[in-house]
Amino acid sequence: MAIEETLLRQRKVLAKFGELALASDDLEHILDEACRLVGDALETNLAKFMQLQEDGITFFVRNGVGWTPDVVGKVRVQAREGSPELYSLNTNAPVISTDISTETRFRYHDFHMKNGVKAFVNVLVHGANGERPFGIFEVDSRSPRQFTESDIDFLRGYSNLLGAVLKRSKTSEAMRLTEKKLRESERHYRIAAELNPLWPWTADKVGNLISIDQRWYEYTGLSPAQTLERQWANAAYPADQVSIANLWDQSLATLQPFDLQIRLRKHTGDYRWFRVLALCSLNTAGQCEQWYGTIEDVDDRVQLESALRDWNDLLEDRIAQRTQQLEEEQHERAVTESKLRQSQKMEAVGQLTGGIAHDFNNLLAGIIGSLELMQRRIDAGRYNELARYNFVAMTSASRAAALTQRLLAFSRQQSLKPELLEPRKVVAGLEEMIRRTVGPNIIVECSFRATDRIRCDLNQLENALLNLAINARDAMPNGGRLDLQVERYVIDEASSSEKVMPPGTYVSIAVTDSGTGISPDILSRIFDPFFTTKKIGEGTGLGLSMIYGFTQQSGGQVRVHSSLGVGTTVTMYFPVNDSRPDDPKGDLGESHQPEPFGNNETILLVDDEAAIRQMGAELLSETGYRVIEAVDSDSAMKQAEKLEHLDLLLTDIGLPGLMNGISLAAELKKKYPQLKVLFITGFAGGARLVTVDATTRILTKPFSLNELSSRVNSLINTLSNSN
Repeated sequence: MAIEETLLRQRKVLAKFGELALASDDLEHILDEACRLVGDALETNLAKFMQLQEDGITFFVRNGVGWTPDVVGKVRVQAREGSPELYSLNTNAPVISTDISTETRFRYHDFHMKNGVKAFVNVLVHGANGERPFGIFEVDSRSPRQFTESDIDFLRGYSNLLGAVLKRSKTSEAMRLTEKKLRESERHYRIAAELNPLWPWTADKVGNLISIDQRWYEYTGLSPAQTLERQWANAAYPADQVSIANLWDQSLATLQPFDLQIRLRKHTGDYRWFRVLALCSLNTAGQCEQWYGTIEDVDDRVQLESALRDWNDLLEDRIAQRTQQLEEEQHERAVTESKLRQSQKMEAVGQLTGGIAHDFNNLLAGIIGSLELMQRRIDAGRYNELARYNFVAMTSASRAAALTQRLLAFSRQQSLKPELLEPRKVVAGLEEMIRRTVGPNIIVECSFRATDRIRCDLNQLENALLNLAINARDAMPNGGRLDLQVERYVIDEASSSEKVMPPGTYVSIAVTDSGTGISPDILSRIFDPFFTTKKIGEGTGLGLSMIYGFTQQSGGQVRVHSSLGVGTTVTMYFPVNDSRPDDPKGDLGESHQPEPFGNNETILLVDDEAAIRQMGAELLSETGYRVIEAVDSDSAMKQAEKLEHLDLLLTDIGLPGLMNGISLAAELKKKYPQLKVLFITGFAGGARLVTVDATTRILTKPFSLNELSSRVNSLINTLSNSN
């Protein structure tokens, strides 16, 4: 019985809505009633019609009942991945969601949850077949519920009525626009006829002039007897009269349009350029009945065209000169910006060296002292203590190598290259260097409350952090505290205008010192290029301005808060980037390799540093390889000439003489096409000079002998097994 009552109620609503749709032309009233009446049919007080916009993905909540005031007429949603709207468009069928807590196909919108929606059913509202839908009609429930087949059938019929109403409204609107355009066109035609600058004229089928605009007589001063038939041509410049007669006779014979620019004499004796145009009117038999023509004053246009032709050659030359000038200015600007960035990095390196030199000397003292003690123990025959001193020396050497690589990587000149990175790892990696830079009388603390990623240039970010640390150090001459904080920061609509940043999720990197602070008059100028409070020779005034530009280019912002006598906080904001990290181009085939022992493969070792050659050759010989040594490319080529077979070239990139290691490898590969090459380099930018592929790898100095052996074994064995 309940089912029959439901069906009866739904039929009544459908009939009532159908009557309304037929009787009313008020689209807004019909859509509002559609949302209201559906509640009677499905026993719910929440419904809405979401109209699909022209872009094909945006839905606008146009009409609805039961919603809070900030929904109807205000909310726009897009059919993005994970939205109910995209699911509806993809399925092209009614979508039923019976319980928000179990829904996995898509996410409910915020305004759904704010209004307590727990379930819904929607249908696409279509017009004609093949056309884009008008939108989505949706019935919502504030409690989980099931929707029956009769509910779906009812909504299908309901949406068909809605589609018909919207189709009718669209057609009516198109007709109204057409009528409006027609009326406007008629008005324009009347005005154009009154203001038409063309002088109309007519001629009979044999070419005799029978009528002409009054303005002809006013211009030429001729009478009708001096104009009609073919007398009008006498008003033309003598040299043009022959062209008029020839073209007019040709048009009469071929019935093709007459179109000619001629000079006509004014009653004052002056000549002006006119365009004379005529078309033939044909009868049903294709025979000429009459000619209709116009006369147009084109003197100004002819004079302008002539002037333009005169200027055209000059203009092309000017454009070429200006283009070259702009290209030169752009190149000069790019070079200057690159030099300024490098200047800032080198200034920061200069600031770093004071703190780092002390630590580096300590590391060297540990290495030298350990080696001297080892020699004393060897001389005394006390070999059991050598391992301890060797461990100290190796540890200090590794720390010194890491420090050198860090400085070289930071100071090298390179172009901006945004990449996906985690700010907390960047700050953590710089922590030790910052400690050395600011000195022992400043306490450095780091805190990390965000693991999000951002996209920016790593070198520029490191440069910015070191510059800020140096500025903070200078603001604390008597010592103090330096805090570096990485946090997640969410900017909503309310705070967006205050922060001058779009709403969204950001990572903030704050550098806070307990120094002297910045006065308000100076604070307003700190981002100005070349503005500095330091003495001459102590700073360029570009550090903060370049930090400002860097954060702006990265889609972020920088803010400074300072109080005199309390300290300063500089905060950089970067938008969170949730894209997948770039696939690292790992050194393929170098993990899980067998123990590094050779099988008498021939290796040509080329390095101008005797110590490296000696250690490398001894190690590789001990591990089963045949090693041929050379000090430079010339001696290497001579050694190669004596060899029948060569498995691996192990060479430094920077070699003395005319040929470096890269050129040497290219020459040897001509003789040994299957040659594998392992480049070694101590130059920070050396890795960028070599393209790593299946037969070519690179190893950066300093390296351990174990690492060298592993790389050689991996390169030879892995590739041999693949052949």
